[in-house]
Amino acid sequence: MIFDNKDRVGLLLVATTIAGLLAYRAHYVEPREWVGICGASSSLACAPRAALLWLQHYQLWGLGALVLGLWSFVRARFPVAVAAVALGVAAVINYNASWGMLGAALGAWTWIRRERALAPGPNPRS
Repeated sequence: MIFDNKDRVGLLLVATTIAGLLAYRAHYVEPREWVGICGASSSLACAPRAALLWLQHYQLWGLGALVLGLWSFVRARFPVAVAAVALGVAAVINYNASWGMLGAALGAWTWIRRERALAPGPNPRS
C-alpha cells in the first residue's frame, strides 16, 4: 500500500472533523444549559447550534455525504473522496448514519481504488 502526503492530509482532515464535531457537540449541543439559553433568546451564539440541529433534523448531513460519495465514486476525485469520508463521519456523529455511512463508504472505496491504481506492479485495469 502506498501512503503519501495526500493520504496524510486526508486522514488529518477526517480526524480533525471527528475531533472538532465531537468537541462542539459535547460543549454546545448536548448540555441542557444551552437548550435554555437558546430557547430563551435568539442569541447569535446559538446560530451555529441551530444550523447543526436543522441539518441533522432534515438529514442533510447524510445526504451531503452520499452526494459527495457518489460524485467521488463516479468521477474518482481524491479531494471529493476525502470530503465524502469526512462528511460521512460527521453525518454519523449527527445521527444521520444510513446515508452518512454510504457516502463515507463510497468515498473510502474511491480512496482505496486510488491507492491500488498507484501501486507498483501489474495493473489489472490496463
